[in-house]
Order: sequence, then structure tokens, then C-alpha cells
Amino acid sequence: MVNSDLVATGLIAAYTIYSLVAIGLFGWFAYRITKPTKTPVVKPVLFYSFTTLLVIIGVSLHLTTMHTIPWVKLEMDASKINPDRLIKMEVDSFKFYILTDSIRQELPVAEPIKIKEGETVMFDVYSKDLTYGFGLFRPNNTMVLQMQVLPLYNNKIIWEFNEKGTFTLRSTEFAGPKSTRMIIPNFITVE
Repeated sequence: MVNSDLVATGLIAAYTIYSLVAIGLFGWFAYRITKPTKTPVVKPVLFYSFTTLLVIIGVSLHLTTMHTIPWVKLEMDASKINPDRLIKMEVDSFKFYILTDSIRQELPVAEPIKIKEGETVMFDVYSKDLTYGFGLFRPNNTMVLQMQVLPLYNNKIIWEFNEKGTFTLRSTEFAGPKSTRMIIPNFITVE
């Protein structure tokens, strides 16, 4: 799986170039059709051909890059994936809890959860009261994964950890002022 930082950088570059070309050409077209002249400067067929070309390039760009996004394959094959590990959690009253052997323990715990590089993990997160977020972040604060945690529903996300490091857990949804403090440093360590 490709690192999501690398994918984001590549997609930002590709779509920025595409957008600038599209904006520039539409600007050129707008300038040409508003320029006072006796004869038509741009024929309608040229405009519609150009617009069709932009649509084809935009769709092709998306189809070409969509499989480089790390979570696409996991989401498409989620029903077929048998995760190596299941981590069950609860969220209640602006606190994260981990469930192990029917024991509910408030986070943070003394030691981070240790995961082996290449291991596939399913997070099953249940909220008892509000809508929260569940996001894992690298030390440089870039997001690894995220899901919305709806109340009274088992919210699940599968992730294959292919990069070593220690990751922070944060609530990524605003559920009130207290939710901004729902940060668990050193939640997971991938070795």
C-alpha cells in the first residue's frame, strides 16, 4: 500500500495542474468571446470540443489515480478481508475506551497497542451518546485514517498498517467543546 502522504502530494499536483489548465483555457475563451469584433472569434464547436476534452481528461485522471489511494482497495474488498486483529472500542462522554476480554479501560493506557508492520486491523468503534470521529495521525499530524462514529451503531474500518511508527488517536468530529480535547498520543505503535 502506498503511503497516503505521497498519494496526497501526487494528487494535489495532478489536480492543480489540471485545474489551472482548465481555468486558463476557459479564461482565454471568455476573453475571446467578449472581445469586440465583427466576426465570431471562437466557434461553438471549438468550445464544446474543448469542454468534452476536459471532461475526458478529468475522468481519466480520476480513474487512473483512484487505485493509488490506500483505502480504496480495502473498502472495495472489505467483505472479503479477514483482519489479523480486531480492536473493539467505545466512546462515551467525550472519552475513548478500549474493550479487551469484556473489560472496558479508559484511554490512554500505560502502553500503546503494538501492531506488526503489514498487519490488517479492524477497528470496531461504538458510541453510546454522540457522533464522534475516529482518526489516526502520524507524528507530523498528517492523517492515516478516519471514520465518523455514529451513536448506537457498530462503526467499522479496516486498515493495513504498512508504515512503522507511533500514531495518535483523535476525535475528528466536533461534538462540542470537550471533543477538541479527545486526543490520545501514542495510541498505536507499528513495529
